[in-house]
Amino acid sequence: DMASAMKTAATVKYAKLSRILANMQAYSRACDDTLALFGDEGFERNTNTIKERNCIVFFSNNRGFCGGFNSDLLNFFEKRLSEEKEKPLLLVFGKKGAAFCKAKELEFEDLELQEIPHYEDADLLAKRLFELYANGEVNQVILVYQHFENMIRQTPVAETLLPHPAKADTQRGEILFLPDRKTVVKPVAMYCLVNSVYGIMLSHSAGIQGATTLAMRFACDNAQ
Repeated sequence: DMASAMKTAATVKYAKLSRILANMQAYSRACDDTLALFGDEGFERNTNTIKERNCIVFFSNNRGFCGGFNSDLLNFFEKRLSEEKEKPLLLVFGKKGAAFCKAKELEFEDLELQEIPHYEDADLLAKRLFELYANGEVNQVILVYQHFENMIRQTPVAETLLPHPAKADTQRGEILFLPDRKTVVKPVAMYCLVNSVYGIMLSHSAGIQGATTLAMRFACDNAQ
């Protein structure tokens, strides 16, 4: 039946995403630590004229049959939107998010959500977000998504991507930069930003497939 087929498909995708995410997590955390070390130094603005609005990137889902995944995320997104003082620039991944924004008559850009994210997609997104930030088109860049903890638990979060805060206890004197700090920081910061975005996309996608797998297991058990 349909539930059994969906469970099988979601299980396969979940297993694949879990492997990719497990391999990526330590590296993504190291990139986050590096960005925290640099702070905003790696992402200098090109202008002093900065708009008040923020950019919110919303990762949603393409379909239902995933327990409370969609409702929890949409409720969190709506609450986060209510905290914005200026109408944000909305970039929305997934059909559920797009339907929500249309129902609320919100202006947004509808972007395609891949079931298994590609690194190239993260690269394009991160560079676009940085360009918006660097040119003063937005004040902050915020990513809203479901943070994957395990198959049973995913937690909606709003993570500020730009500006990236520096660690207060960073001992910069311990690091040697060759040929100099300015030359090293900018390309490394962008590389780390791309990997941070990719890690977030993987986490969200693993949550989708985990929630779908669990919901379809329950559906199959109830049918039996």
